[in-house]
Amino acid sequence: MKTQKRNITSLLIDVASLVLIVAGLKAMSGLLSPILLSLFIVLVTYPIMTWLKRRGFPHWLAYVTVLLIVLVLGAFFVFFFTISFEQLSDVIPNYVNQTEAQLNNLWQWLNERGVESEDIRSLQWFQPERIIQLVLSFVSSLLGIFSNIGLTFLIFIYMLASAPTFAAQLRRGLGNNLPLLGQFQDFAQSTTSYLAIKSWVGALTAICQIILMWIMGVQFAVLWGVLSFLFNFVPNIGFYVALIPPVLLTLLNQGLWQAVILGVVYALINNFFDVVVAPRFLAKGLDLSVLVTFLAVIIWTWILGPIGAFMALPLTVMVKKLVLEPFPQTQLVASLLGSGDEETTKQGK
Repeated sequence: MKTQKRNITSLLIDVASLVLIVAGLKAMSGLLSPILLSLFIVLVTYPIMTWLKRRGFPHWLAYVTVLLIVLVLGAFFVFFFTISFEQLSDVIPNYVNQTEAQLNNLWQWLNERGVESEDIRSLQWFQPERIIQLVLSFVSSLLGIFSNIGLTFLIFIYMLASAPTFAAQLRRGLGNNLPLLGQFQDFAQSTTSYLAIKSWVGALTAICQIILMWIMGVQFAVLWGVLSFLFNFVPNIGFYVALIPPVLLTLLNQGLWQAVILGVVYALINNFFDVVVAPRFLAKGLDLSVLVTFLAVIIWTWILGPIGAFMALPLTVMVKKLVLEPFPQTQLVASLLGSGDEETTKQGK
């Protein structure tokens, strides 16, 4: 009986500790977001710096080269999104009028077939002003991701500078704890590989989708392509979020069948790279179940804001590899988060 009470007490303490940790992370999200984003940028760019040094570059030149690459790419994204969203905001009133015309045609079509449309028309979701407000809110959330870009870049400068000595310090600090050192190395290697492969696969996917939208005459094709590249890092729901704007614009400007064609071909391109190309290079992936990847996006977005959706998988892998797997008390939870492919393979044999 006493043992049972101790187990219940221990469980309650663990749950309370988890709640406090999550609350603390959410309260510090403004500071944690640029730190974590800088960490993952270092994981992607440090191998480039190492490759340059192997090619004969001095350490300082390799370091400066990587910094310039990141600075140019960051400045490009900020400038591109600022200009694109300004242009988009200028044409939004035209889309309001087009949306009203399309809805009026829909109400007329329903009334001709004896369907009462008054109740539907009273819903907020069918009001053009409401739709535009949601679009602007979405755009504002995206711009908010870049609000701390200066702090993020400053943190990245120091992280990248200390990266060469971090591995040696980690080995010295862990001493003979080889399993934990292996967990750190496994996390770094799997996350670096995942981010690098998703980057170039997402870039190829976005280029093909931009070509498709350009051929079909979709407005802001490059903007939607760049958003497709970014939402490539958001599992499960990122594809649908990136698909909605170009399909809606095509529906308003060119009609239903053109929108359907765009949506189908767009999805085929995405599935080809996600299902055929990416698995050939990602190997076993990040060892997370489909349910966990879906919930991770929701939870990390709630904790860190919009940037949490883009870092959901690397953050979940970090928790799994560095917090749960090294300790016997939490290894069961780490196992439940996994995809279970290895166990399924063993059972099949």
